[in-house]
Amino acid sequence: MRRKSSSYIKITSLFTKSIVLILVIIFIVDMLTMIRLTEYRPTLTQDPAQFTNDIGKYIKVKDAKPYIDERGKNILKEQNAWIQIVDNKLEEEYSYKKPKNVPIKYSPIEFVHVYKYDTVNSTLFIGEKSFEGQNKFSYFIGFPINKIAKYNLEYNPHNLKEIIGGGILIILAINLIIILIFGYVYFARKIGKPLEKVLIYIEKLSSGNYKINEKEKGIYKYVFKNLNVLSKVLMDNRDRKKKIDQLRDQWISSISHDMKTPLSSIKGFSEILKDDDYEFAKDEIIDYAGIIYDKALYMEELINDLNFSYKLRNNCITINKKKVYFSKWLNNITYTLHSSPEFKDRNVKISNIDENIVINIDELMMKRAFVNIITNFLMYNDNNSIIEIFVEKSEEFIKVGIKDNGKGIPEKDIDHIFERYYRGTNTTSNSKGSGLGMAIANDIIKLHDGVCNVKSKEGEGTEFTVFLKEN
Repeated sequence: MRRKSSSYIKITSLFTKSIVLILVIIFIVDMLTMIRLTEYRPTLTQDPAQFTNDIGKYIKVKDAKPYIDERGKNILKEQNAWIQIVDNKLEEEYSYKKPKNVPIKYSPIEFVHVYKYDTVNSTLFIGEKSFEGQNKFSYFIGFPINKIAKYNLEYNPHNLKEIIGGGILIILAINLIIILIFGYVYFARKIGKPLEKVLIYIEKLSSGNYKINEKEKGIYKYVFKNLNVLSKVLMDNRDRKKKIDQLRDQWISSISHDMKTPLSSIKGFSEILKDDDYEFAKDEIIDYAGIIYDKALYMEELINDLNFSYKLRNNCITINKKKVYFSKWLNNITYTLHSSPEFKDRNVKISNIDENIVINIDELMMKRAFVNIITNFLMYNDNNSIIEIFVEKSEEFIKVGIKDNGKGIPEKDIDHIFERYYRGTNTTSNSKGSGLGMAIANDIIKLHDGVCNVKSKEGEGTEFTVFLKEN
């Protein structure tokens, strides 16, 4: 619990520090931007105050009356500006392009206000022109307010430091409090906690605890979804491995027993035959030798199955395909198996055989597969059961069906029919199966790009179907 809290605090603290750093950077950038924006950037080619002073050189006087020459008028036109010249009594003496609502006479206070504040959508700048031996004249230059604007800022210089320092600090403090609340409340709930869960689940998976069932919601919805899927896959694989290990252990126990039985026979009859105190008749020697030979063949078959299964599992088998008249080939295998003494009384029917079906197969390997399949039907049925074998042809596949009306396979065994080491619960006590026969048959058919299916119901029978590509 302590470790979880520590992890949670670290994630939240890291986020909060990041937000605070971002806030400080944004604040600095904002301050610099505001300073730059508040800087005066005239749209004129020069400062408007300087422009106002410079325009004075174009003011002339004639008959004691001021006016602006043509050069000055052109400059004013270029800047879309206007001019008004007043005398010492603040009465208009001359104007050029002056808006209609501009007064022609000012009181001192009006004169100050017009300069200080905007008038008739114009920003005013003031200048003065003197002529030797004559009166001085004052003049306004008016610029369009959308081109030039000026603002008055009034403040107490003594309080400025307090305003700037204290105000900014208060704003920063409020922002930091908001960030902290956001970081520890919103972020912790919406981002920090789910992220902590992800880390905990990953740690659980790495330690072998695969049980995860998290609600798939929030910003980590797809992460939790994938974790749930991964959890299920890992649990299924673990269960499957456990089941395979159990089957393998059972199989090893069975194989040990199966090998021990013939070895006991071989050993027993060998000891009898080498006994010098007893003279055996020729018939007895032949019988004992036959038993030893049969048991040796059985052991050899077990070892061959183990070796072949290992090669199939590790893809160490090379198949040599050739064209075979499939129906005739299958008929010969069935006849050979049915003719053996232990199966000669079984009721076997072959139907729907098309003699013209030709297929590319590795004859020896495929023979081993079908011998294993058909032998299972012959071995686990009695003489009262009917075993039917048929071959059907479709556009792309050859369908081979083998079915009976025997006792069937228990439902719990059907899913394991093709697993290595598996022996069903429906086998007889004298079964000689190694638990590899059906797995080997399935692997061989898969090597030929075929498919095996099995359907069965207890008390009704079993149907085994093989689909093989014609070419």
